[in-house]
Amino acid sequence: MAADVAVILLGAGSGTRLGSGQTKALVTVGGRPLVAWSAALFSSLDDVRRLVLVLPSDPGQARATEEACGSLPVEVVGVEGGARRRDSVLRGLAETQGAEWVLVHDLARPFVTRELALRVLAAARDCGAAVPGLPVGDTLVLAEAEQVGQVLARDAVRAVQTPQGFARSLLLEAHRAAAPEWDAPDDGSMVRRLGRKVALVAGEAENFKITWPADLGRARAFAGASTDGEGTAEEMEMQVPRVGFGWDVHPLEQGRPFRLVGVEVTAEFGPAGHSDGDPLSHAVADALLGAAGAGDIGMLFPDNDPRYRDMPGSDLLRETVEHLRGRGWRPTGVDAVVIVDQPQLAPHREAIRARLAEILGLHPGAVSVKGKRTEGLGGLASGAGVGCQAVATLVSG
Repeated sequence: MAADVAVILLGAGSGTRLGSGQTKALVTVGGRPLVAWSAALFSSLDDVRRLVLVLPSDPGQARATEEACGSLPVEVVGVEGGARRRDSVLRGLAETQGAEWVLVHDLARPFVTRELALRVLAAARDCGAAVPGLPVGDTLVLAEAEQVGQVLARDAVRAVQTPQGFARSLLLEAHRAAAPEWDAPDDGSMVRRLGRKVALVAGEAENFKITWPADLGRARAFAGASTDGEGTAEEMEMQVPRVGFGWDVHPLEQGRPFRLVGVEVTAEFGPAGHSDGDPLSHAVADALLGAAGAGDIGMLFPDNDPRYRDMPGSDLLRETVEHLRGRGWRPTGVDAVVIVDQPQLAPHREAIRARLAEILGLHPGAVSVKGKRTEGLGGLASGAGVGCQAVATLVSG
């Protein structure tokens, strides 16, 4: 019954959505890079003879990913990933010759268990192809022009995971037959499009995928992310979430555009300043710097330096985020309130929130932007000025 099994571990992702500043395979969870979790698990399976690591194109990160696997009891082969997931899998398949069965797994799912891998492999041997799936608890609908369309029956849908298992010959046939322009979501879909059956086995809730910063926080909590007290005092301190506060204020002038993180609210009047006077970008940048104990924007972008005259606040904030990443910090959340009587922010709030999340490398759900009026009180009243207060959180990574 036993036959050689090869495992393709997909680790070419850049980790852009995660905001880690490095390839996702090297992001640390529970004191170990993500690649080490999956490599150790799959190399321990009895029939596995080879691991194929699909690596990032950057030579340094590719080498670091291979080294992070450590010493394993199976052969390990590295191959550069492609532009799409399906391209990466096909390159990995080319390195699995001699294997009868193939498992394909995303390194972003570090908590795959031996039981799940064997369950998928057994079903694949019976059917030719198998994927794990979880029941969905939320109501599912089809979106139709930003309205609720057809409601899908939850009992009839599953959230598909990896590892996915296949007869190597079948998976290779599916890849060769797929239309070149199709950006297939996974390998099970490619086999299904051939008209072949794909077995569905029970997935595991703990086998979640790390895509957004919130997922990484969940993973680190699940893994006991403090590494059980190991590491230096500085490293341990950086693992604790840090909180910072930022505040900014500008007078309003006619003839200047009013922009918040690059989103134009009005072109009639806007905040005055050495840069573009964007109070939201400035307050959030100060909050991030404060959380890291790294000074303030006046130190990074002094207002007597002509390089920063009319600098867009969105650019200033991006540079701040990159500066902090270079020091080992990444944002995990922001809550900001913009205080202004006019113009109205409500029509632009979601666009501002989405742009702020994009700059920070966060899911929009981790970002809040609110608008408040002065109610005729204080120096900002009656359109005299605009202020912003922001709270930001950071963790190491």
